[in-house]
Amino acid sequence: MSTLTQLALILFCLLLFPVPAASAQDSDLRYQPEQQILPTLTVLEQKALAENKLLLVALGASWCHDSVALLERFAEPTLAAALAERFEIVLVDVAYLQYGQATTTRYQLPLYYGTPTVMIIDPSNRQLLNKPYLMQWTNAASFDEAAYQQYFLTTQFKQQFAQTQQSAITEALQQQIRDFEEQQAATLAIGYQHLSPLLLAYETDPLADRATFNAVWNEVKKFRSQIIADVLALQQAAMLDTSSPLKIPSYNEFSFLKPAEADKE
Repeated sequence: MSTLTQLALILFCLLLFPVPAASAQDSDLRYQPEQQILPTLTVLEQKALAENKLLLVALGASWCHDSVALLERFAEPTLAAALAERFEIVLVDVAYLQYGQATTTRYQLPLYYGTPTVMIIDPSNRQLLNKPYLMQWTNAASFDEAAYQQYFLTTQFKQQFAQTQQSAITEALQQQIRDFEEQQAATLAIGYQHLSPLLLAYETDPLADRATFNAVWNEVKKFRSQIIADVLALQQAAMLDTSSPLKIPSYNEFSFLKPAEADKE
């Protein structure tokens, strides 16, 4: 059989038995640039609402082990099919900590406190439904398939949110807690700005200063890991006693932002 005849036969078979288009769960899931995602969010919210789904917004990066692990789990065929039934999924690339805040603030979170950050959103009002569990999924690689299935497929997120809304926290105390979180998020954003070029160098330059990066990374990590816990503790205290002033935590200033002793002279 000639080469031309073979090619003709292959084309005929492809026309007769076309290869199915790759579905989302067959392809490699990737975090997409925030600049591309932001203009699509309104449409995706409307789509989720029309299909009676929740919005799942995950912010991560390719350099983050846990972010990669989350996508690997999400891509497993059985879980992927079940997730698609319940969620409209949005994957946002925070790059080297330069992006992501525009997405989180859209959903009542002043900043992400780790990667990956997995937000479950009510598309009808853009409310964040799983705030108490945000830090859990920054350790996504630590959870097995059963934990993923239990959390993402069985948790009644709307019920949790409704219970939170019924709490007896006064508006004044709620505002005080919001102010506290926004202040810490603003400080963390400054920390991210300082850390970002160090992280980029760490990931791409074999000659980068590892010691400086590790020191800054660990200090920022300690700070960001505490914010949600303190916010939840303040909410708990406000529910238990609405008459007493809240004891607002205070944090040390980032050491890498303090002026050097030589600069003070």
